[in-house]
Amino acid sequence: MTQAESYDMIVIGAGISGLSLANHIARSGKKVLVVDTADKVGGCLNTYYKDDFWVEMGAHTFYATYTNLIDLIQKNGLEQDIVAREKVGMKVFTDKHEKIMSGVNKFELIRSVPNLFFSKRDGKTVKEYFGKIVGPKNYDNVFTRMFSAVIVQNADNFSAEYFLKRRKTKSKEHPKSFILKKGMTSFMEALAAHENIKIQLNTKIDQLTKNQEGFEVKSELGDVFTSKDIALAVSPKLASELSKGLNSDLSSVLADYPIQNIESRTVILPKEKLNFDPVSFIIPLQGPCFSMVTRDVMTHDNLRGFAFHFEENHIGKEEQEKFMTELLCLDSLDAETVEAKHKLPLIKVGHTERMAKMKHLAEETGIYITGNYFNGLSLEDCVERSKQEFERYVGNYK
Repeated sequence: MTQAESYDMIVIGAGISGLSLANHIARSGKKVLVVDTADKVGGCLNTYYKDDFWVEMGAHTFYATYTNLIDLIQKNGLEQDIVAREKVGMKVFTDKHEKIMSGVNKFELIRSVPNLFFSKRDGKTVKEYFGKIVGPKNYDNVFTRMFSAVIVQNADNFSAEYFLKRRKTKSKEHPKSFILKKGMTSFMEALAAHENIKIQLNTKIDQLTKNQEGFEVKSELGDVFTSKDIALAVSPKLASELSKGLNSDLSSVLADYPIQNIESRTVILPKEKLNFDPVSFIIPLQGPCFSMVTRDVMTHDNLRGFAFHFEENHIGKEEQEKFMTELLCLDSLDAETVEAKHKLPLIKVGHTERMAKMKHLAEETGIYITGNYFNGLSLEDCVERSKQEFERYVGNYK
């Protein structure tokens, strides 16, 4: 066992939630350790690089309404890397690429849309709320797949209150939607590069304990780290396991979150091999794939890139590749694919009450928790939650 290294804060989890919290704390002058089991930072922000080309395997777009995230981009020196997404359309797929609204019954939509002005999201699932607005047949035939593509999981039982949230703030100085020149991982690396942050990758936590001085973290390999404060920025399941010895009630609440395991497969192809126009993403209206997201929003002279998102272990690799080939309108794929796995929580009706309970228990335990299972799944939701925890951290030392 090595001698314990001491920090002001240990953040467990090197995704956007953990790194944004760590960056805020580091900028306040504190010494921060970020620990993760992965071999690189980023979590669901996962850029695949091949020579001078890259493809996003996870989250893929920033928006002007992401004001907390934009603030971090600016503070970490990436303002000059912002690039507006090129305007290319979206398509749905049946047995061919079709316009996004091609399967929608216009008469049912016209009859149903007025419900938008009278319906409330509170206490309703996505299916219950949007089914009335677009019409039940339209929802079942088209919109359930569209909405599921947005959150990369079946949207029917997702809380309508936390789906496609409207934001009150918007940056007027930035494009409506944008990416970064070197991909989203470059943002994660910039957050991690602060001089007050140390990154410890390929490290699985074996034990987390609390004592009079603060917290002690032990890895499976015997490394020991101590800190005055601790933050969990991992999946609800792992946060539940880590907090079990600190507060069993908190652990139980965290364990209650259903998790969707996603398998993403990426392929890069020469432009001349493909015979369809640039498109931002394609939504299959049937089959095992949630969506095909492209790099066409930032064109390259010779290459095009695609990420396909599947429910993990739902079908085999050969079936996945067959479906990928169909979406690409090819006879055969004949190309190397790269895989990545992500975990996403299902935010159910009643989440506001569960979140309030979770926040109370975390404060009672004396720890900080952030992630995509608080304010919502979007990148801005994650950064917003981390900023809230940073403000609580600062407030605790005033």
